[in-house]
Amino acid sequence: LPWRRTRDPYRVWVSEVMLQQTRAEVVIPYYRKFMRVFPTLRALARAREQSVLSLWAGLGYYARARNLHRAARILARGGFPTTAEGWRRLPGVGPYTAAAVASIAFGQDVLALDGNVLRVGARLVGIRDPIDGAIGRRRVREALEQLLPSGQAGAFNQALMDLGSTICLPKRPRCGVCPVRAWCAAARGGQEDRLPRRRSRPPKALRHFVLALVRDPSGRVLLVRRPRNGVWGGLWALPEVEARGWRAAKPGLECLLGVPLRRRRSVGELRHTFTHFVAVYTVVEVEVEARPRTGRFVRADSPGVPVPAPIRNVLRWLSRPDPRKPGSPRKAPPHKSVRACRSHADVSSQHLAYPHDRQVRHPFS
Repeated sequence: LPWRRTRDPYRVWVSEVMLQQTRAEVVIPYYRKFMRVFPTLRALARAREQSVLSLWAGLGYYARARNLHRAARILARGGFPTTAEGWRRLPGVGPYTAAAVASIAFGQDVLALDGNVLRVGARLVGIRDPIDGAIGRRRVREALEQLLPSGQAGAFNQALMDLGSTICLPKRPRCGVCPVRAWCAAARGGQEDRLPRRRSRPPKALRHFVLALVRDPSGRVLLVRRPRNGVWGGLWALPEVEARGWRAAKPGLECLLGVPLRRRRSVGELRHTFTHFVAVYTVVEVEVEARPRTGRFVRADSPGVPVPAPIRNVLRWLSRPDPRKPGSPRKAPPHKSVRACRSHADVSSQHLAYPHDRQVRHPFS
């Protein structure tokens, strides 16, 4: 793993932020590209937020990128903290990231406890309490802190992290090549597939959204910029309203874009899993009678702005040979329903403040 070859606090910190809620094999190409573009803290601090988001597009959890950028500007003025407590004061840095950076880059004797480490610890020690509960988490922490070698916390934490991400996997752990199998309570008792335990969770709710595909006479696609707060904050995406179908979505989309819309055809459907719900997106191509009052038209094959992964996949699909060219927008005075609707900010805020997302496969892949 490229971030294990250095104790540079900047590189360690960036890698740990990228690894939050994201698998190591997914992070590797993003990390390498990020380091080529922003090789130093000062380079990141001087960058525009849109440039940072563009490199981050596809990793999900975009608040991480915004907080990373904010924290870089703070660090560029005051320098790197050397303790976990100091790192906790920075935007977007929680207990795990703070402990990881402080132990790896500065040698502080502190345990970094994330999902991978919790799983390894529960199996290693044989803890049967759910690790997503307070008791199970506390028992794993206490057991691993007793094993923490003084002066080598960074190596210990990295070993646990990498063991969990490459060998002690959530499903079908690779016990045959595990270097600590001889000391593992779960392996001795044949419980590796049953541990760790988690509390039962209710099924995720299903929510429906309509995405408007608007194109200009040259075939470029309209994207609007998302509000800074909420999912995909600051990125560009197709105009969107939460609704089950075109008829219900039409008024909200007209308010969002400030022009009357006419449905042309249904393009397709995709699903995307967020932290607390599953979103079903219906993409509908529409015609406009005037230029929309918000957003910008971009080429589907080269948008030139940061775009979240699901929308980028839709754009890739649209850039394939076929998509029929829409007619030219006609000039027309604002429709009375558009004049009567609320502002773009009021409408868009209704459906943009939902939790962070993760990528799933969908028909536009």
